[in-house]
Amino acid sequence: MNIYSMFRLSMVTMLAISCAISCSHDSDYGSKSGLKKKYRPVVRQIGKPSPSAKKIVAFAEQNIGKKVGDGQCWGLANLAYRHAGIRHRGGYVWGRRIHWQTEGVRPGDIIQFKNARYPYAYTDENHTAIILKVVGKSSVKVAHQNWNHIYRVTTTTIPLIYLRAGSQTVYRYEP
Repeated sequence: MNIYSMFRLSMVTMLAISCAISCSHDSDYGSKSGLKKKYRPVVRQIGKPSPSAKKIVAFAEQNIGKKVGDGQCWGLANLAYRHAGIRHRGGYVWGRRIHWQTEGVRPGDIIQFKNARYPYAYTDENHTAIILKVVGKSSVKVAHQNWNHIYRVTTTTIPLIYLRAGSQTVYRYEP
């Protein structure tokens, strides 16, 4: 047996042992040993969107592929609010801050990101998007502008439950 074969055999053995150790820990989740299964929230829609929220979504969908206002992300949300007859007071607060894990999300909610990092996506320091719909149990489909320096309305699926760094805040307009 040459040195390469011995090295390869030792690496395979180490991998098998580490897998056996990690798999044995996973099987203990929820058992009497005291290890708890990691909680992962589920993204879900609770309730129906308000008439104003439906107008916000309609405005975003009608403008997919177009530049809205100056092409900035917050401009899309701001003009969608105007279209729905809502007066935005400025800044990055778009209504009542909701706890999406317990209250759920609805089409027409606004999500404000701050340096958000996901496994395959990230946002700038501040980024604003309109939630169009819930996708599966982990993500939402959003409409936004100035994503990757594209200054027109595009849609993207964002995995809310896989936020690795930064923040994501969901706002709901309620008259």
